[in-house]
Amino acid sequence: MQRSGRLQRKTAHDLIIALAKYGNHYDKGRPKTDADVIRFFVSRGLDFDDVVAQCRDPKQSVPFFENLIGSTGSTVGDAKVSLVDNDTGDETPLVDGPGTFATSTYWALLETAAGHLERAIERLSYGELQSAIVAGIAAVEAYIAHRVGIWNKRNPSDLLVDDRDHKVSLDDKIDHWIPKMANGRKLDKGGQEWADFKKLRGIRDNLTIHPKQDGYGIRFEELADLANRFRMGTAGLLFQLHVLFQEVAPSQIIRARFAPDTVVVKREVPGPP
Repeated sequence: MQRSGRLQRKTAHDLIIALAKYGNHYDKGRPKTDADVIRFFVSRGLDFDDVVAQCRDPKQSVPFFENLIGSTGSTVGDAKVSLVDNDTGDETPLVDGPGTFATSTYWALLETAAGHLERAIERLSYGELQSAIVAGIAAVEAYIAHRVGIWNKRNPSDLLVDDRDHKVSLDDKIDHWIPKMANGRKLDKGGQEWADFKKLRGIRDNLTIHPKQDGYGIRFEELADLANRFRMGTAGLLFQLHVLFQEVAPSQIIRARFAPDTVVVKREVPGPP
């Protein structure tokens, strides 16, 4: 298996638009419409069609709008790192002294999942793909927990609680908590994102977390299909959630949402001399 290489022109176009409108770049004068994005490039002497052609190569970053900084970092010496809440000013210590840290749990989990996915493709590994699925679904759960944390800080008299004594399923959080937190907006369950998410969640539940048989096997075509479902069922769903909550999305999530296809490369097997 391998990535198909260059993006389709429409995919590259949509990638640029998504990063410009919803990415975690410096947002002064953030474009609001597709036409705004095109005008932005023209105002800087760039032809938008040329930018799209350039960005069909997935190794090329999108100029101006792609933030390449990831979620994790490291410290040396006596450095201390804390996470500061923009609303309250409260600080959460992350690391004191030499170590590593992540500024966002869901973001770091998505990057971990993407790493497993690439190794699954390179090594034809169902085990790596299962690890990608598990980390990806955990990233979705962590994003909802991130939004719940914001809600609870802003609404101390109307807390949303999920603990040992008050268990709330992921489906209930999606169906009931998200509309409450998002002013009535609901997650669209009619699209490919939700269909692919359910497929991936079924594999996590029935094979990876609660295996029901001694062994398993999978055809390479099915492996490639599942790798492609990660694009919408994990990254796409996370992107959809960011848009629903009107929160900028890490560029790594958007990039994974518009990743090239995974394809099976068939090689001729030489016959007997």
